[in-house]
Order: sequence, then structure tokens, then C-alpha cells
Amino acid sequence: MIDFILSAPIFLLAFVVVISIVVVIHELGHYWVGRWCGVTIESFSIGFGPTLFAWTDKHDTVWRVAALPLGGYVKFLGDADAASAPDAEALATLKAKVSRERGPDAVKGVFHFLPLWRRAAIVAAGPVANFLLAIAIFAGIIMTAGVATTPAIVGTVLEDSAAEEAGFLPNDEILAIDGRAVESFTDVAQVVALRAGDPLRFEVLRDGETITLNATPRRTQREDPIGGKMSTGVLGIGQNMELNRERHGPVTAIAMGAGQTWTVVATTGDYLGRIIRGKEPADMLGGPIRIATYSGKTAVDTLAIEADPLQKLQILVLRLISLAGVVSVGLGLINLVPIPVLDGGHLLYYAYEAVAGRPLSERAQAFGFKVGLLLVASLMLFATWNDLIYLRGFFS
Repeated sequence: MIDFILSAPIFLLAFVVVISIVVVIHELGHYWVGRWCGVTIESFSIGFGPTLFAWTDKHDTVWRVAALPLGGYVKFLGDADAASAPDAEALATLKAKVSRERGPDAVKGVFHFLPLWRRAAIVAAGPVANFLLAIAIFAGIIMTAGVATTPAIVGTVLEDSAAEEAGFLPNDEILAIDGRAVESFTDVAQVVALRAGDPLRFEVLRDGETITLNATPRRTQREDPIGGKMSTGVLGIGQNMELNRERHGPVTAIAMGAGQTWTVVATTGDYLGRIIRGKEPADMLGGPIRIATYSGKTAVDTLAIEADPLQKLQILVLRLISLAGVVSVGLGLINLVPIPVLDGGHLLYYAYEAVAGRPLSERAQAFGFKVGLLLVASLMLFATWNDLIYLRGFFS
């Protein structure tokens, strides 16, 4: 615990770096597409709270850097009410106000007066930017550091394990699980981790022949990559120690980066689905505290490596950027959930407007906002509770 307290500044700095990258890119997604769609952008803030310094660009957008570097936001002209889109009466009032203060030509730059498809594109741009950031990060790592893979070959079989019970032997090569091809030991581990208690069919290559083995992963508590406790499915096999690391060119790296991004999306969706069906505990749902713990522990462990300062810095940047890629996918997914106050909620409102030919009433949207705020707050409280339990296991 003392070591953790002494390392708190490193934890905080690492968390700020990771979360700032992810949130600022999200907001820049809204900004870039908003600019392309012709909306007038009043300000873009990096951080929250008191302004440290600011400048105005040629488009009269005020760029500011604030004292609390925990993300940022973009403010469009006329976008003063986060709860809802204005109804006809409110739009008329807004139009008159903008015309009076900025002139009639300024009205076309108001967010709410844009065509529906442009408003939807601006809202969707935030999550899309997060996915593109993740692809860029993963692709960059693949091009520079390379991707390390271990063949899906069994190195060891633990006694009294599900694997031993199923008949696995050392040197077995796993080709597919439930008909899904696997290419590395990591692929096997990812499938098994979320299938505790589910019978799985393994296609295995043994002595030149393909055989089928049936095994049911068992749930167990084990350490995660930074030393915390996690509940996961385990088969009971160890990997072959052969390690391949290979760099790839830009085209292949981008394709692989997109594949890794999709894997995070699919795994997250699978996990949430199993929680809903009661097949998986929700203890892996985490929030800012979990992200801060992962970021900080990654930084502290990297700084403890025996290497020269430049090597430590390179490894630290690589690890934090990689973590930012995963967090970016998570932020993109969360924002697409169709809950008012999130981007997905606004897209849901726009879908209604497209079908009905008119927006929901401002009152209905405000009510949806309140319900959405309650749902998001409840989710954050639940995630924080999970994080505190995780921290307790981390120090036990």
C-alpha cells in the first residue's frame, strides 16, 4: 500500500495521458466532421475548468487548454442545451437570436438547422474517430514493434484439468474451436476465457491426423497482466514457448489493426451478452479507476525494468499507447449505446425524426435525457464499485 501511495503521481500522470488521448480524439471527430458539414464551431477545449491559455483560429473558433486535463469538448453554435434538440418554437427563437446577434447568414451554421443526415454524421463521428484511432494505434505498433504470436500448440497439460480430462497431449496443435479457426495461442485463450462452463469442440492436429476433443473450461480466479484478480475460464494447458515476432507493411498492418479492433468489439459484445444471460459475472466491468490502475501499474512496472532511460521511455510509450487503443474502442462502443446523453441516444432520436418526419417534442427528449442520465450514473456507480473490489484484490 505504501508503494502504491508513493507511486500515485505516476498513476495519475499515466491515466491523464491515456484518457486525454482517447477523449480528445473523440471530440476532434465531432469537430472535423462538423467543420466539413458547415456548422459554426464556437470553441474546442482540451481539458475542463479554468482556462490556462487560449487562441482564436481563422474560423473564429476559440481553442483553449484548461486546468483539468481529463478529456475535452467541442461547442457548436446553438448547441446550448445538452438535454435535447429544440422543438419548432425553440428553433424559431434560436433563429431570431442568431440572426440578431450574428446576421442572417450565420443561421446556416447553427447545428440544429443542418440537414438530418449531417447532424447524424457529426454525432457518429466521435465514436468512429475512436475506432479509427484504435486501428491507427494497433497498425502503428504492428509496423514498428511488430506483432508477437505463439503458435496454438500445447506445451504442457496440467493435472486434473479440463484439458487432461478431455485428452489433450503436449504438442497437440489446436486448429479450431467450435468451427472457428484459431491462429495463435492468444486466440485460444481469448475464446476459453469467456466460455467457462460451456462445452467446446476442439479440432486438433496430432501426429498428422485431425481429431476432435470436447472440453469444458472451468472458472477460476487468476492474476491479470498487472497483478489484479480476475475471474476467467481456464482449460489447463500451457503454451509452447516458441515465439514469433514479425513486422508488417502499412497495408497489412492496417488490415491487422482493423482486425484487432474488431476483436475487441466482438469480445466486449460477447462478454456483455453472457452477463445478460447470466453466464458470466459482471466483475470485469470497470470505469475510470480501473483504467487509472491499469495505466499507472503499466507505467510503474515499465519504469522498474532494468534498461537505459531511452529504452524505458520507448517501452512506456508503446505500452500506454497500446492501452489507449483498447480504451478508445471501449469509449467508442459505450457512446454508441442508444441511451440519451450518449451519442447513441442522439442517433436514436435522429432515427425517430427520419421515420416520423419530425423530431420528438422537447419535453419528451428532456425526459429521455433524465432517464439516460440516471442509467449512465447507475452504470458508473456499479463500475466504480467493481473497481473498488478490484483494488481490494489487487492489494490483498
